[in-house]
Amino acid sequence: DQVEERLSVLHNLKRKYGKTLAEVLAFAEDARRQLDAITHAGERIAELEGEEMRLLEQLGKEGIALSEKRHGAAKKLGRAVEAELQHLNMTSARFQVSFEERADPQGVPVEGGKRVAFDSNGIEHIEFLVAPNPGEGFKPLVKVASGGETSRLMLAIKNVLANADAIPTLIFDEIDQGIGGRVGTVVGRKLWNLAQNHQVLCVTHLPQLAAFGDQHLRVQKDVEAGRTLTHVEDLHSERRILELAQMMGEVGDGTRQSARELLALAAKEQEQNRKNGMFTPA
Repeated sequence: DQVEERLSVLHNLKRKYGKTLAEVLAFAEDARRQLDAITHAGERIAELEGEEMRLLEQLGKEGIALSEKRHGAAKKLGRAVEAELQHLNMTSARFQVSFEERADPQGVPVEGGKRVAFDSNGIEHIEFLVAPNPGEGFKPLVKVASGGETSRLMLAIKNVLANADAIPTLIFDEIDQGIGGRVGTVVGRKLWNLAQNHQVLCVTHLPQLAAFGDQHLRVQKDVEAGRTLTHVEDLHSERRILELAQMMGEVGDGTRQSARELLALAAKEQEQNRKNGMFTPA
């Protein structure tokens, strides 16, 4: 009778908790763990809250250390960008980096007993600010600069950060807006320097910029059979000289000679920089 009763118990257990006795025993072990967790839930919650606070304090220390390094780097970046802008016909422009903390009762603790929001980038929201003209206050770069100013600001920033920036391709459009031939040569030189670490595409109507390109493409629209088509031509030798001369004005012996001199100047500077192993001009 005892054996039969035992077999009946085991049969009922398998019917409710698993097909085999091994599955029944596994279910029992899991039930014990759940019961233990329920019984000691308060202790576990306190333990987890303590671990959370410890991690938040550690994150706060890491965030403060990162912030100190960023503030130091921001001052250097501001000075370097403003120095670049001096060469780009934006002599009065000022540049700075804004740091903003946002209060969050669930955030990390920082100095002064405050708690601030955080994410994978740190404890601050960072924004580039620019004052392009005298008498104007600093405003966000995306809201204040014109198309040409934005391109020149980005060129300045990219030149300063050339070795740290991992973006493979940079596109500059209308970067020649509002600059003359002398500044155009400086911009062309900086674009070529930047091309040592990136692929640089520049849309320009200024011959001083075009002369520094390793490759010169002419984009032209034509109407054929009632349709507007865009043709792209890769220019070399005399075709490139002719295009540069046309960019200067009416084609003649003078503009052709000026085009040759521009190409020769660009080639000389590029070769000199290659020999010296330095791409950033003094």
